[in-house]
This record gives sequence, structure tokens and C-alpha cells, in this order.
Amino acid sequence: MENNREFRFPAEFEQHAAIWIAWPVFEYKRGLSAVPMYIEIIRTLTPHVRVKIQVNDAASRINVERLLMGASINMNQVTFHDVPHDDIWVRDPGPIFVVDNNKKKKMVLMDFDCYGYESADSPHSMLAKHANELIATELQIDTISSKLIGEGGGREFNGKGSMIAVKSVECQRNPTWSIEEMEVEFDRLFQVSNIIWLEEGIAEDDSTWTGPLEGPDGNHDIWTPNTTAGGHVDEVARFSSPSTVLLAEVSEEEASKDPIARENRRRLERNFQILNAAKDQDGNPFRIVRIPHTDHLYANMTRGDGGYDALDVKYEFGCPFPMTDEIKVIAVSSYLNFLVTNGVVLLPRYWQPGLPTSTRDKDQKVLDTFKTEFPGREIVQIGCISINFGGGGIHCMTQQEPL
Repeated sequence: MENNREFRFPAEFEQHAAIWIAWPVFEYKRGLSAVPMYIEIIRTLTPHVRVKIQVNDAASRINVERLLMGASINMNQVTFHDVPHDDIWVRDPGPIFVVDNNKKKKMVLMDFDCYGYESADSPHSMLAKHANELIATELQIDTISSKLIGEGGGREFNGKGSMIAVKSVECQRNPTWSIEEMEVEFDRLFQVSNIIWLEEGIAEDDSTWTGPLEGPDGNHDIWTPNTTAGGHVDEVARFSSPSTVLLAEVSEEEASKDPIARENRRRLERNFQILNAAKDQDGNPFRIVRIPHTDHLYANMTRGDGGYDALDVKYEFGCPFPMTDEIKVIAVSSYLNFLVTNGVVLLPRYWQPGLPTSTRDKDQKVLDTFKTEFPGREIVQIGCISINFGGGGIHCMTQQEPL
């Protein structure tokens, strides 16, 4: 077993050498391309940090380079890496970097099972693992291997020895591991001695195979996209400093009108109780700042939409997925699925013409809060609904490489 005690996982709000992304290979809903959002994100990041873009091959690299140059992106801040991939979620199976006091880096190679939908040795899972091996070889850095299955978006670090994780996620991925065994392995990999276990994430991020959710009309006909199966922590709780946790919140009024909001309020208030009773690595309580959860957003999908086609999985209730009908899909959206990097925070924005004023008001309220919580950083709001219908957000599609 490798000796990793001198290496740690830095907090995301520490300095970065680069941000990794994987270029989109399909649309979750036809006509709702993520490419304009990607260009906007790269344009926002490049004045602050290098952007490393995974492309599938040379032809893709040429096409993406042409798009970015046409958008007047500073290409001196962009690096391309030929890394085969079949989805954009580089946060989860992508490169996980740890660093020591001399700024030497290593890459943690954990197993991946496509969020519990497949096995760790399936073709899709192995594609992700091979991608990380390619990156480690290209960067010429050592690796630390683990048989623990998990995803980068499932863990949140304060950089001082504390980590937040969601029990329903980690236990689903690793049914043969006890909580105590997982804690020992997390400490070996990331140098975390203090782990806070939340019980569940948001309802719209539950396992897709459990079937549709109950909508406001009482019918169970709200389908979730291919979710993280248990609810990643980066949709509900994030560190803005070593001692401050941003935690999502659903109001009593919202909960009274919608079964999904009601369930989310129950879970988030339980998470508040856990975090309020928790202590950091030095025995001090956390400061907790509540962030409104997003208004629910929906889209109708049919065969041919990437998000629809991905729902052909084995459902617990035994019925096959309706592969001919139009369905209503809920976006997995959250203001806490943000990216913080050098000098800037990329914050999700959700209001657009036709949506209720409550969405616009939430966008503004969260923006004002983030200006307070991240002093000295520019806060840039990015519309990300095109990828929310794939089950993730801005944080899910990015991965930081520490300085």
C-alpha cells in the first residue's frame, strides 16, 4: 500500500494550476446544445487559469480549436488532450489530484461503476479509468490506486482535514465496505481525519432505477435523468472557507406546494441538523449559510434525446421504460453546483424569459450571498440548463488541478 500521508486534497478555493473539462459528444435534449455554455465558461476562465480540454481525437481537437478561436478565446491559456470519453462529467470519473507541501502532485485512481448503473469492469467504466491513466502518463505524475468506488462530486473538502460525503451514495457504491473501512481509505487517499456523513442528497438526484417521482398533480410521472444514484454532496453542501459550509434550503411555502420540494426540505433540514452538530478537524463548529434550492425545471423528451435514451435501465418496479412515449424530465439543478477557482466563481443562473419571477429573485439573492462569501473573486453567472438535463451542473463538468 502506497504511503500517502504527506499528500492531501486541497480545498477547491485554494489556488489552481488548471481546470479540466471534457468536450461534449452529444446533446441531452436535441436543440439544447451545451457548446455555447462551454465557450462562455472557457472565455470566463482563461483570464484566471489555464483550461485543459479533453477531446476524443485530432479531428475533434481541430473543430473545437476553430470554435474557440472564432470566439476570441486566448488560446495561450488552452491545452488540448486527446483523451477518449463518452460524456462530459470530468468531475466524477476524471483526474483527482493530491499535493504535498512541496507542491508535488499525485493522481488518485479510484474505481468507477457509472454511478452504480454498471459494474466497475464494464466498457464505459473502463473507458473512464483508462482516461485517467492516459492523463497521468501524459503529465508524468505518480498515481495512488484504490479499489474504493466513487466519484469526485461525491466528496467535499475544506483542505484542513475535514470532508463531507453522502452516506447513501458511498454505501451504494461500496456495499461490502463498512463506514469505518471507508473512512480509513479516505484518510489514506486524501489525508482527512474528520468525515461528516450526510444521509441523503436531493430527491431529483436519487437513483433513476427507482422510477419516476411524484409531481404536483399527485401522479408519479416525473422522470429523473441519469442521476448520481443517492445524491452527490455538490448539489447540497459546499465549503466556501475551511470553517463555512453553504447548505441548500427549501422553504416551508415551497414544500407545501410540491411533493419533490417537500421531500427535499425534509432531507436538507436533516442535513442541517447533522452539520450543525458537527465539528471541524480542530473541534470547532462550522458556520452554516443557507442557499435557496432552485425552482424545479422540466423538459419534455422523446426517443433521440440523449437524456431520454439513457433512461433505458432496469427499474426496480419491474416495468420497462416507455421507449415510445414523450416523457417529462426534471433537471438536476442547484446553485451549489458552482466552480470556484483563481479569482472567479462560476455560479449557475436559471432565470430566462417565460420563467416565474421567483427564479429571477433567487438568482439575484444567491449572487448577493456569493459576493459576500467569496470576497475578492468575480462572481459570474452562467446558464447551465443544457447540462442539468443530463443530471449535473457546472461543478460536475469541471475538475481542478491544484497549483
